[in-house]
Amino acid sequence: MSLAVSIIICTYNGTKRLPETLDKIKTQFTTTVFELVVINNNSTDGTEGFVVDYLKSSNFDWRLVNEPKAGLSHARWRGIEEAKHELVLFCDDDNHLANDYIEIGAKLFCENSNLGVLGGLGIPQFESKKPNWFDEFAHTYAVGSLGKNPGVQPKGSWHYGAACFFRKSALMQLKSLGFTSVLSDRKGSDLSSGGDVELCYAVQLLGLDLAFEPALKFDHFIEPHRLDWEYYLRLNRGIAASFPLLESYNIHTFNSKLAFKINLIKRCLFVVMGLVKLKFTNRTSLQSEVNFVFWRESLRVFRKNVRPAIVGFQRNRKIFKMSDLKQLNKH
Repeated sequence: MSLAVSIIICTYNGTKRLPETLDKIKTQFTTTVFELVVINNNSTDGTEGFVVDYLKSSNFDWRLVNEPKAGLSHARWRGIEEAKHELVLFCDDDNHLANDYIEIGAKLFCENSNLGVLGGLGIPQFESKKPNWFDEFAHTYAVGSLGKNPGVQPKGSWHYGAACFFRKSALMQLKSLGFTSVLSDRKGSDLSSGGDVELCYAVQLLGLDLAFEPALKFDHFIEPHRLDWEYYLRLNRGIAASFPLLESYNIHTFNSKLAFKINLIKRCLFVVMGLVKLKFTNRTSLQSEVNFVFWRESLRVFRKNVRPAIVGFQRNRKIFKMSDLKQLNKH
């Protein structure tokens, strides 16, 4: 059975990034039915008019939707709700898909009815010179395999949201169970992140698989300002800002609220010990600088995030009861 695809591009002030991204969608070589939904998330650079003008002569189904609530997670969920097809492909406004991307992705979902998430291989592309530190820290930029072998991954794995496929029926099932994102993800210049990891965890808790396919190739264009070392440190602070919220999806490891609280305390102590160790060592390597920034921010947000993490853990234990899921899947 052929599955159709809804490509969702969430963009904030994307007029400079979007042209080649849209061109790569225009030139998809595929027999798979697809649509394009562009979510304009509070842009102030004329993105709305630009998209309409750029796509007005396209020969595929497309539309522009304005989502006023800031944040990548809000924009993604608006795209999910707008999508008409079973497969949702999140394409960032700086992702340039290979012309067989849709065809390969749809085929793999047809071959595996239990596949819920499918990630591809991001290949970094630079407008300016690549920094000498980039390869060591490239995983933070949604490129590469993240150490995965091809195929279905162990439960509890994740993949970056850039050019990542999801089953819409699984995402809508999450919503029907009362699932809401505990993270807002990026908002404009705010670099908070983790919403893609959250969706990967949640879909797998439904019993579905996450897979990685390196034949799914896309160029990830990285703008020069994102290759500044200070920007990279800000990016790590944004990642650390989710600590320890994503622990709330670890529901099979801890069988009670108390056990989960103890786990959070241990995680916090690990961060404190790491900071103490770094304070009394000579932080000359880039990795030690990254660790210091990451752990310091993790400790800063822990007090604010610990209660929402506990609430999220209790919610997840409730909504992901396997008996309830089996009953829901019968209907």
